[in-house]
Amino acid sequence: MNKQLLRAMLLLFGCYVVAASAADCDSSTEGCVEVGKWQVAVALGVGVRTNPVIDNEDIPLYVIPQVSYNGERFFLQNLDLGFILFEDDTRQFNLLLTPSYDQVFFRRWDVNNFVLTENLVSEPGPMFGSANDAYHKLIDTDQLRKRRMAGLAGFEYNQQFNKLDVQVHALQEFTGYHDGQELRIALARHFLAGQHHWILSAGAIWQSGDVLDYYYGIREGEGGTLDYRYDPGSGVSGVARVDWNYRINDRWSLTFTTAYRQLASGIRRSPIVNDDKVITSFIGGVYHF
Repeated sequence: MNKQLLRAMLLLFGCYVVAASAADCDSSTEGCVEVGKWQVAVALGVGVRTNPVIDNEDIPLYVIPQVSYNGERFFLQNLDLGFILFEDDTRQFNLLLTPSYDQVFFRRWDVNNFVLTENLVSEPGPMFGSANDAYHKLIDTDQLRKRRMAGLAGFEYNQQFNKLDVQVHALQEFTGYHDGQELRIALARHFLAGQHHWILSAGAIWQSGDVLDYYYGIREGEGGTLDYRYDPGSGVSGVARVDWNYRINDRWSLTFTTAYRQLASGIRRSPIVNDDKVITSFIGGVYHF
């Protein structure tokens, strides 16, 4: 996507958000009531996200804030910001701003460590060559360049088929770190039984070579004296996820989430990666303000 076109789209997006917020409520009108409602909650419990990057510890999950807002057009879901371009009873087409989640493995206190969102299962690609243990021992992780959290902008499409939800994201990086693209596809099935709510979901995410090179590639001279360059190329990762929620009362609910991400072959072969998967699990109570 052309960067000038993307900047124009973001500017238009900002104008839409301002217009939508203004349209919700005219302060000069007596008895004005805003459309939409903020929902704020915090999950308290025990969880972990495994970290496949060498010399980096698994990420503990104890406190998970949850913030959402749904207006007539504008919506916010934790770190995702969107504007509805079109919707009917079963379909929705949106503009979307969202972060890249791969940076979470390189910074312990990254903002993404306070949400349970996972990149959107496919057959894993073949492994080529021998194990990377020899390279792991030669890389000085203190000399690796910084991997920063990139911002992604693009389009989101949602469609419902009875109790099956389909979601597609087409995204372009706009913060100037790698200029890569991501395509995310997910299917989710909802099950309701009394106060119990189950969601089973599976999906795949394609990431361009620019994305994977920025996070998992090795450039000449990086990581110490190792004279080696690694360019993973593009790749597809997959995710399977289970969510359970039980509503106790208006204030409290119980929640459990577990997700399995099968890393793309290009990520798995990286000299700075020593696992082929990421597992995220969390169980706890949620207080709704």
